Amino acid sequence: MKRFLLPLLLASTFLTHAQKGQAFPIINGKSLTDKSMTLPIKNGKTSIVAIAFHRGAEEDLKKWLNPLYYTFIKKPKGQTNFDMADIYDVNFVFVPMISGFKKIADDFKSSTDKEFWPYIMDTEKSDIKGIQKQLAISDNKIPYFFVVDKDGKILEVQSGAYKETKVEKLEEACE
Repeated sequence: MKRFLLPLLLASTFLTHAQKGQAFPIINGKSLTDKSMTLPIKNGKTSIVAIAFHRGAEEDLKKWLNPLYYTFIKKPKGQTNFDMADIYDVNFVFVPMISGFKKIADDFKSSTDKEFWPYIMDTEKSDIKGIQKQLAISDNKIPYFFVVDKDGKILEVQSGAYKETKVEKLEEACE
């Protein structure tokens, strides 16, 4: 049993760190507000990119959204006294790279708060398997969160179930 578990543990550790330092793949699409988008975003700011490759990642992803929103997405003036997003001036993009998303996009849009629409990217024809391979994704049933620097290089990767310590690692990579 030890012979099996140790290599598996080492492989999973390598995979979660394999992406760091690599270039984030180019992904084209449109926000739910019909604004054209390209990842990585080249506007001189760091980006937080949340990606789900399977509907099975949805429950974990939902637990991440509010903490990410309140930490990284700048709110309109007057909506709050103190805005954490003033500290982290970053781009935030959620990419549902789910096969057949085009078929459920309208339902997804109608069940998503309009405040999130500018931050949700509906990808154009993308090679989902190719992007998973480039990002060294081993489990497509969990969400992934990438911190990408202004030059398109991956600085940090977190995945799976929400934990405050994981958001803190994303914050540290943005500093």
